[in-house]
Amino acid sequence: MATTLLTLKTYYDNVMRADFAHIPAAHQTLLASLSTQVDGGTLSVADARSQITKLANDTTSVASLAYNFFTGSTPFSHGFDYLVSASGPNANNLNSAYYQSFNVENRYINFAMNLGKTGDGQAWFTANYGALTLSQSLTKAYAEIFGTTPDAAKVTALLNDQVPDGQGGTYARQQYFAAYGGDGLNGQGTKAAMVGWLLAAAAGEDVGTYAKANDAFLADLGLDGVAAFRSGLVAAYGTPAAGSPGATLTVAADKSISPTAADPLLRSTANNDTLTGTAGLNPLQSIDAGAGHDTINLTGVIYGAISTADGGDTVTLGTLGASTPTLGVPAQYGTVALGADGNTVTLKGDMAQGTSLTAAGTANTLHVDRPGAADFTGYNGTISGFQTVYLHSLYMPGVTGATVIYDVVNAPALNGATVGISVGNRELVVLKDTANAVRIDMPVVATSGTKLDLHLQNFQGAPTTAVNAASGGVYIPNGGAIGVVTNTAGPVDPGATVALHVDTDSTAGLIYGYATNAGLGASFKGPLSNLTITGAGKLTAQIASNFTNVDATQAGDLTLTYEAMTSALAQTVRLGDGTNQLSVFFGGALTPNLDPAAVRFYLGAGADTVSAIGTMIQGPIAGGASSAASLANLYIRNNTTVGGPPEIIGFQKGVDHLVLDALTHAITANVQTYADGKASLTDALIAVSAHVAVNTAAVFTWNGDTYVYTQDATVGVNMGASVNTGDGLIKLVGVTGLTVGTGAGNYDIHYA
Repeated sequence: MATTLLTLKTYYDNVMRADFAHIPAAHQTLLASLSTQVDGGTLSVADARSQITKLANDTTSVASLAYNFFTGSTPFSHGFDYLVSASGPNANNLNSAYYQSFNVENRYINFAMNLGKTGDGQAWFTANYGALTLSQSLTKAYAEIFGTTPDAAKVTALLNDQVPDGQGGTYARQQYFAAYGGDGLNGQGTKAAMVGWLLAAAAGEDVGTYAKANDAFLADLGLDGVAAFRSGLVAAYGTPAAGSPGATLTVAADKSISPTAADPLLRSTANNDTLTGTAGLNPLQSIDAGAGHDTINLTGVIYGAISTADGGDTVTLGTLGASTPTLGVPAQYGTVALGADGNTVTLKGDMAQGTSLTAAGTANTLHVDRPGAADFTGYNGTISGFQTVYLHSLYMPGVTGATVIYDVVNAPALNGATVGISVGNRELVVLKDTANAVRIDMPVVATSGTKLDLHLQNFQGAPTTAVNAASGGVYIPNGGAIGVVTNTAGPVDPGATVALHVDTDSTAGLIYGYATNAGLGASFKGPLSNLTITGAGKLTAQIASNFTNVDATQAGDLTLTYEAMTSALAQTVRLGDGTNQLSVFFGGALTPNLDPAAVRFYLGAGADTVSAIGTMIQGPIAGGASSAASLANLYIRNNTTVGGPPEIIGFQKGVDHLVLDALTHAITANVQTYADGKASLTDALIAVSAHVAVNTAAVFTWNGDTYVYTQDATVGVNMGASVNTGDGLIKLVGVTGLTVGTGAGNYDIHYA
């Protein structure tokens, strides 16, 4: 179970975009204090989170509020990382040295200037504020940010109150804005500076429409790192107007509906209408639902056009079809165009080529729900404008503008078939309340790094027990496997990373990944090496050996299976401070003249158990067998020198455990004297091996480290005649005096 401190640090990480290594000392102290208060019952978790959220006032909130004003929406998730994260690729992020000399007001002003005068918001700001005076601009911006219109006296005071000029005197606040803007009292830079100052005031005082919506956004973001990205704060987190009941209409396939229809049975209104039909919509017919928050439920095949006006609509659709052209009548294509913000659409059917489903504004949600669909051939139209997508069917269509994809597939009738998801712009993928296997394809992004943020929320996948790799090199594990495949026609990105966020307790089969290259053929599988595991949830999973760099230092409790290869590829696994169970298959090799790369397991501060196991599901790019009857990974380089064995680092005597039960059933004791005084590990091992009974193990120390050695059926150090036969060796770094035993005792090293 995750500790309170880990839970709060994860919340902090989500809001502040800061990994644990980059949490400032003052914030570390605060988090420890909040954790103590929560554990002591003097502070609720909700109040602790609220205090953490306030810390974002001069970093994350600067980005969310400024982008919302100047571009109409918050950034993408990876946009926040770029703008805010101290460990991100942007040297001038809001936590960088560049911003350390800025007070809170000046941070907002500087950021607003960068957006409104020269950046992403320049065109919009010029179109909407370019013709206004500074006074008029303040009135308009104040109403937008605070939700109330200031009177003339307040505007005059805000612009003319005296503020320090930095030279020991004072000047009017509008001069302060102009000094930043550098383009005169009514210049765009000056007006952008004014907007930044208003945003700082709203955030600092926590008042107004923007501030309250931003509070809700940050609270949502903190819980799991997933929120309504690229959406307007007020559209996504504000309180929409309820509206009034409108007309209830029945849709006939051969009749159009509009606000101007003469027939009241076909006339939509500006209020909240309800439109229902089961026979679709014929070519050349249309539905114009007009204004209001309308509910439209139209099944069947839709060949006509559907439109709404001002957002907040709930729409259920059947199939969007293309009619057959006839002489003088071209083909008609089903189209749906939704206006404004906050629309929710459920797509139940196919989309023919030429059809379209679009939503204007932001905070739009799409549910893709083709019951029983087992392929993606039905999605040939275009979909755009939906920021959040829920996938209820096995394959999802391309959705331009999506930022978060929820896989909520529940398809046991399809025999656990693999869900297919393709991402193209760093969308977050959330596997929520599902057990189906999933494969996620993503392009290599050479300019900003290839990274998939993958969230597990009650994912309940079964263990992987077999792999089908026979069909054209396609790698298909069974069970609740999770695969990530990067696609490129150019170089493979060695920095490509799968960031696995375990938001709630989850189980999975094999988690694997590899790179494809169109120019190298369908069977090519290049490395996908980097896996990070974070989050307070507990994870049980098998980790494929293609992930040679596994960083789980910010994770909760883990129960993982992994393969330690004897190869030229270095492998590193770092565990966090929870209670971890790591089962490892220690694979051997027969490759001649190999110089084995280091294989290292770093244990955390908690109680960790490392178990040696005899079988492992083969990863997508590893070769050789993954089964052994005993620990048989020892490698002898050039028949003269023992290769470096896998290392366990940070092993705590009396706390951690190395369990050999599956592979070792007897110990030869009292061998230490043979290792003492030897000049090298090879010499020590030769001396010890001569006194170890066949098919038993021995534990000895050399040069301050502990070694577990297993002898095969032949006395003497040897590799065996085939892979995963022969002797075995594991190194526990920097620890000696370990207890060894079997049965019910609490031993550091256990065998059965």
